[in-house]
Amino acid sequence: MQPMRLYDVASLGEIVYDSHNDGIAAEVAVIVPLYNYADTVLEGLESLVRQDLPEFSVIVVDDASADDGGEHAIRFLERRRARFATARVLRHHRNQGLSMARNSGIAWSSEPYLFMLDADNRLRPPALSRLLEALHCSGAGFAYSQLFWFGDEDAIGIADVWEPERLAINNYIDAMALIRRDALLAAGGYAVLADDHGLEDYDLWCRFAELGLEGVFVPELICEYRVHAASMVRTRSIPNILALNAELALRHPSIFYPHGAESAAATGTRRATEGAGRSDRSGQRQ
Repeated sequence: MQPMRLYDVASLGEIVYDSHNDGIAAEVAVIVPLYNYADTVLEGLESLVRQDLPEFSVIVVDDASADDGGEHAIRFLERRRARFATARVLRHHRNQGLSMARNSGIAWSSEPYLFMLDADNRLRPPALSRLLEALHCSGAGFAYSQLFWFGDEDAIGIADVWEPERLAINNYIDAMALIRRDALLAAGGYAVLADDHGLEDYDLWCRFAELGLEGVFVPELICEYRVHAASMVRTRSIPNILALNAELALRHPSIFYPHGAESAAATGTRRATEGAGRSDRSGQRQ
């Protein structure tokens, strides 16, 4: 597996806003990929202002949005610039998709811990501090919490303790996770799956499992996932779920078929009966 080459993605866009508070060193950077979410991005950014972690940075990656979400983000960050160690907005020259937007955020940040917050989601005030403490205490590669779903549906997510074997059935871990930079780079960053229909976080957790990297589960409702009809998972991932599942199985045979060909039929049956019915409840973003 090739490590992520940062110079490959840094040229995809340019910085259109950059603010630094000198003398403040942050351990955490929050990466916010943004594509046509002008109506929700400020909620997510406001939830960052309310975090009880004193110092952290925020990197918004405007993936060539057709709306004015990027301008909204710039104006907001300029007003609240004193809250962040670094506040930066990067604009892609053309739309690159969610995976590459996240990779751009990785390339344009330097903090040792990275949190992925999509522009339609929110964090509760203790989210970053609790997840960072979990990583400090556990030495795991990433930390994630239980989700609270809001919007079209109010419910509790399906996250649970890290068990790599369960990835053969369904993705139970959302993209909203605090990840060690060195672990993320070792895994090669976020991959673009065929046709870019999503599930790139599912693919990342599979690669973490293959590398022997562990996750730590924080069983608290500190991350909020917006359920809405225009989300990426509902408009693109679910309609293409069979093709996406097939690609994931081809990319990660040691996860999906750990005992070789003899386990393929059994795994396929379990995925059909247990996973398909929960495809829209896997905690996937957008």
